[in-house]
Amino acid sequence: MAEVIPFKGIRYGKALGKEIGRLVAPPYDVISSEYRDELYKRHEKNIVRIDFGKREQADTGENNRYTRAADYLERWLNDGTLSREDSPAVYFYEVSYGAPDGGRKTMSGFICQVRLHGWDEGVVLPHEGTLKGPKADRYDLLKATGVSASQIFSLYSDAKKEASTALKGAVSGKAADIEAVDDSGCVHRLWAVKDGAVIKKVQAAMADKKIFIADGHHRYETALAYRDYCRSQGNVSGKEPFNFCPMFLSNMEEEGLTILPTHRLIKDDFGLTLGDILRRAERYFDVLEIGSEGGSDSRRKEFLDLLVEKGKDLHAFGLYFDRGSSYYLLTLKELDPVTEALRCKRSAIYCSLDVTILHELVIERVLGLDTETISESQPVQFEKDGEKAIGRVASGEFTMCFLLNATKVHEVKEVALAREIMPQKSTYFYPKLLTGLVIAELNEHVLSG
Repeated sequence: MAEVIPFKGIRYGKALGKEIGRLVAPPYDVISSEYRDELYKRHEKNIVRIDFGKREQADTGENNRYTRAADYLERWLNDGTLSREDSPAVYFYEVSYGAPDGGRKTMSGFICQVRLHGWDEGVVLPHEGTLKGPKADRYDLLKATGVSASQIFSLYSDAKKEASTALKGAVSGKAADIEAVDDSGCVHRLWAVKDGAVIKKVQAAMADKKIFIADGHHRYETALAYRDYCRSQGNVSGKEPFNFCPMFLSNMEEEGLTILPTHRLIKDDFGLTLGDILRRAERYFDVLEIGSEGGSDSRRKEFLDLLVEKGKDLHAFGLYFDRGSSYYLLTLKELDPVTEALRCKRSAIYCSLDVTILHELVIERVLGLDTETISESQPVQFEKDGEKAIGRVASGEFTMCFLLNATKVHEVKEVALAREIMPQKSTYFYPKLLTGLVIAELNEHVLSG
């Protein structure tokens, strides 16, 4: 199934080791324009200049953020800011972070090059759709630089934990080659593993595995397009770096990964009162009011805690409406209405996703919004933090919010295996990987450094 190989990564030089936290950045797709400005100011050699540079008013076809990225890359290779690994490595990567329950967790995995496969081959599987704009951006960057400064976040399933056991054994007792703390307080550690015997164990463990993309669908499809472009330029053997893409692979059977929910904020009431919404909802849901007794903080906590507890075994959703004094818990009575709404054209796992149920039964049937209205007027917006979602309704910014529980890891796997694509904003994998810890060359001929 999956072919994984070590590679000679490009990393920041040892002289910059103590500054690594100022040099790396989050993935490009979670960086706002304001945050990018901050990263630019943080360090003159922050990786954002290569991976997600600014547009300038005087940009042309010959001088733009992609050509500037290539210039930075070449210059930093030449002046020692960046340097290539002396031999191929697989990079063991772990992240220690604060979990939503207040405790601490550690996610681990490894970075390697993975042979590219089209979706139809069934080796690498998606669970999200993609958009043209982000793919065009990533393609132009890849074509200009020939490198990827970030890794596609992917999962695999291995109950025996063979690959992770081999890698953890290889780094046990050794100080990390790189350690950085991100702006969320997550501690990132990276070790370059060059032991050929260990790498062979990893390759053997992965040889029969399927790979499930968590974050990075746009980058993966971009890598496929870039591979096809490079192949069109002349004869190839299939062993060239552009036939592969860099991935962080994490075993979904281990306890380190977190998926956060993405709650739905609604701007308008569409002529509906709270009573109208609750009466319509009662056709599909048992409705529980969390009343006004006690202080607002304690009531909110009770509401959010009960949502999580109910969600362990049932399909449960929270509703907060128009700065009201009460919260409402909606618990699905049965799945039949969802299956009926989808006319049985989708898989059982797709129909049973919380995000599917919310959109099909609540947003479309209870609120009366059809797909065209949602697409054109965009009345639905998103917020990862439940407290903030409620606060944005309480402030009057939004009329109501619907709160969800997180999609489960096994649901991501089952949806992908069913060759389904989840609804928009179904998953938010956490913690995010850092861009710039290790850079992979997909076409070394682009670089002269």
